[in-house]
Amino acid sequence: MRAWLRERGIATALTDLQRGSRRVAAADLAIALGGDGTFLRAARALRGAAVPLVGVRLGTFGYLAELEPGDWEDGLTRLVEGHGTVEKWLRLQVRVRAGGRTRELGPALNEVVVTAARVARLVEFTLRIDGEDVTRFRGDGMIVSTPVGSTAHSLAAGGPIVDRTDRCLLLTPVNSQSMTYRPLVLRSSRRIELVVGAARHGTALTVDGQETIELAAGSVIEVLESELDLHAATVVLRSRFRTIRERLKWGDPLVPHR
Repeated sequence: MRAWLRERGIATALTDLQRGSRRVAAADLAIALGGDGTFLRAARALRGAAVPLVGVRLGTFGYLAELEPGDWEDGLTRLVEGHGTVEKWLRLQVRVRAGGRTRELGPALNEVVVTAARVARLVEFTLRIDGEDVTRFRGDGMIVSTPVGSTAHSLAAGGPIVDRTDRCLLLTPVNSQSMTYRPLVLRSSRRIELVVGAARHGTALTVDGQETIELAAGSVIEVLESELDLHAATVVLRSRFRTIRERLKWGDPLVPHR
């Protein structure tokens, strides 16, 4: 790919995602080669840089990738010739307040997940929305998701599919003790807080599946719409609904037609 780009007069650089955020920020286009995890790490490396990001699906799933490994040349040709567009994907601003200190995490492109620190244990917390105590939750956890993340962990937990260019926040409970909990879709300007209660086996917070921290009782997780949207390059090679059909198998019959 580098040789192909150099032949067209385009300078390239390979960048380590853990240490290369400064180099990435100076680029005109960032290309992530891999699956969804690689795409998410690339998005975190970009931080607040308004650099368009495009993925080439070299992983096992690659829902977020725009280009296929067998025809990436056509997609990149259209991008470098100016025929693509740039979508703005909402991201989450995440911070944890505990013991008088505030820790910033993110921006998160997919989701924030609160669970027990040990598998198959319960977690307890109070859910606040815009400062109002909404409910006290007890169960396996809670997912706060972006529209992009609606097709990830949230979907597996029973949440809705939302078009990734929409502006909203999703709250998806995971295995609550009460049958009355259902997913919520909120406008993006809402402020969501999860106040961690006492848990026998601890509470953990995971951001985009990339970073996990343990939380003490009384910690407050605050989730807001980030001011730093991700700029995603697209050449519209497939419709959004085609992607949902082909990669998520949405609407496929449980038993193949004969």
